[in-house]
Amino acid sequence: MKEIQQYVYFDVNNISQRINIQKPYFGFERLWQEGNLLFGDFTAEQPMVYEAGPVASGELGRHLAILGSCTAVALHDGPEAYYLATKAQFTRKFASQTPNQDMYYASATVLNIDKRTLNISAQAWGKEVIAELNCEYVILSPALFKRHFKHYETEYWPTPSESPYQHSIPLHGLEFHDSGIVAYAGPLSADQCAGHFSLYPCWPVAIIAQTSSQVIGEFLRNIYGENVRFYVRNSKLSADILVGAGAVLKFVIEITEDTFPMLESNTRIYRDDEEVVQLINVLELAFSTT
Repeated sequence: MKEIQQYVYFDVNNISQRINIQKPYFGFERLWQEGNLLFGDFTAEQPMVYEAGPVASGELGRHLAILGSCTAVALHDGPEAYYLATKAQFTRKFASQTPNQDMYYASATVLNIDKRTLNISAQAWGKEVIAELNCEYVILSPALFKRHFKHYETEYWPTPSESPYQHSIPLHGLEFHDSGIVAYAGPLSADQCAGHFSLYPCWPVAIIAQTSSQVIGEFLRNIYGENVRFYVRNSKLSADILVGAGAVLKFVIEITEDTFPMLESNTRIYRDDEEVVQLINVLELAFSTT
């Protein structure tokens, strides 16, 4: 990697305001350009719970999706807007022995952008590449976003002194079945989604995905015990509905294929009776030695 002084830097606050994502959900310390790529650096903060690897899959998806929208506004003159991730393909790339690091890096490039949609490719690494993400977004102007989601709007809410993303979303109502689990999470407080579409408290898609991983972990713990861990090797997400923070979400997870140590799971997430997110994951089991 070249010396960082050679890169062209961007004003992080300006970029984050243009995508309507602020700290603490916005986690990049710096943003810089090389060619048609936008780079950023971040520290890992979200708990792993039963996941293995240096950074939780949901957190990697969070940072890479944010960097994708930053790339649109920084390098392609994308408008100030709300960039809603609707489809994503996540792939783990690291070897199992990859150690944790104090700082991670990410890069993103725009594959296609027009007035209403964005498609990006991004990757994250420490000493080696650890994950890749392809993500599609719907772009909504501030006026159009407000028109669609005015019912979520709240008064100004001060930024919490501590990042809420250091903590898992509590689960409740767990129901275990032979090949799956049902669990509930939420509602969220405004603090629990701080920085994500400020003044419009919503469930961030990446936090929904991470909560789904927590639920999968509870199912695997029930079968294999406290030492079970798993890698999310591949994940395909579809999320066409932005869900308000006040909603209780129902996670229905089924193990559709079991070829130990590899598993495939299908997760359907509901607000009341309405399906709002679907995830198909390929998992690899591992076991803690501590």
